[in-house]
Amino acid sequence: MKTTLIGFGLTSVFLASTLCAQQGLPSGYQPYTPPVVGGLPPNSRGLEQPVFVADRLGELPEQAMQGPNRYDQSKGSPAGPVPPQPTIPTLNQMNQFAPGDLIATVGEERILVGDLVPPDKVTKELASSAQFELMLRQALVDRVTRMALAQRFVNDKVAGKPIKERDSARQQIVKQTNKIFFEKVVPMQKEKMKCTSDADFDTKLAEMGKSLTSLKEEFAESTWAQEHLRESVPEKPQIELSEMNDYYQDNIDQFRRPAKVRFQILTASFSRYADKQAAYQAIVDMGNQVRLGGARFDGVAKRSSTGLRASEGGQMDWTTQGALKSKVIDQAIFENPVGGLSQILEDADGYHIVEVLERTNADIQSFAEAQNEIRKTLIKQKTAKMRSDFIKKVRSETQVYTKWPSDIPNSLGLDQLLNN
Repeated sequence: MKTTLIGFGLTSVFLASTLCAQQGLPSGYQPYTPPVVGGLPPNSRGLEQPVFVADRLGELPEQAMQGPNRYDQSKGSPAGPVPPQPTIPTLNQMNQFAPGDLIATVGEERILVGDLVPPDKVTKELASSAQFELMLRQALVDRVTRMALAQRFVNDKVAGKPIKERDSARQQIVKQTNKIFFEKVVPMQKEKMKCTSDADFDTKLAEMGKSLTSLKEEFAESTWAQEHLRESVPEKPQIELSEMNDYYQDNIDQFRRPAKVRFQILTASFSRYADKQAAYQAIVDMGNQVRLGGARFDGVAKRSSTGLRASEGGQMDWTTQGALKSKVIDQAIFENPVGGLSQILEDADGYHIVEVLERTNADIQSFAEAQNEIRKTLIKQKTAKMRSDFIKKVRSETQVYTKWPSDIPNSLGLDQLLNN
């Protein structure tokens, strides 16, 4: 699994090499009689993030972006216990927030309201809204997670060095990260934002509640968090044959393959003729050209058909039973023999003749056929679980004080810190 750095699109391999060494007939037409065939961004300083950061946030593992204990409904399985969810406070319960208010500490780093919301955007109206505290709490959970991962990354890099060398080692990590930021990230963002000068870039950042410094800090924190995950969690965990077989047996419906048909169709639409009799005569003529005259079906469709894909010879893509709007046509294509013309069919839109080109019966994909896809699925699931567990471990081992300790497992109330 190739990972890219959060928010900025640089490959983690590049950073690692740098930082870590790094679907009654008229006479004449003679159809076959058909038998029935069976079958928020890193180091966020605001709830309103600039597009150039927000549109690149897909690379941080979902658990880190949404909180490591969130339930993943798209996968139908939990990434871990569902944590308590913040309730929307009433106006009487609302706290009044100011940009400089301390709301959490992670290790030795502080998080202020202004670190999550641009200070100039924390208006009285916003701070008094019923949703503001909820949004702030959700953003804080994500920020605490990234900050804890980033801190662990740096600490692990300097661990084992003599105390007097640790500050120098940290400074070197910061220096190398800044080099990547200014040489790679800033030019890319200037081009994306169509900035003509450094001053223009600064102005546009300010309009978003950002600055070059805050952008640099976001890049460093999100990069270090991503790198720590990449280094600590295997990209391709071992998947045993027994695990794949269990998944196949437990999810057998996932491997059922419905019957499907590819066919071609001639149509005389009621809307294109004076009356139903005229439309009926037209479909008879088309059928006779094919059945008695030996004309190519697709040629007749291009010349005379008034229905779907007439210009393409009336040829339809693979379709499964029940997928067509016309139930009459849907039934015919699954009952008529392959290569045989149907009887004249009537539905709400007109008269039709169909010919089945190919059909496959419903079956179940074998375990051998499904192995590769099952392995990919299990790798994805296992990696996500391992990342979730690792994130929870790092966060539990990082001292966190927060205004809302019930939102973050193993954290302490900010009042305990302030009272010490």
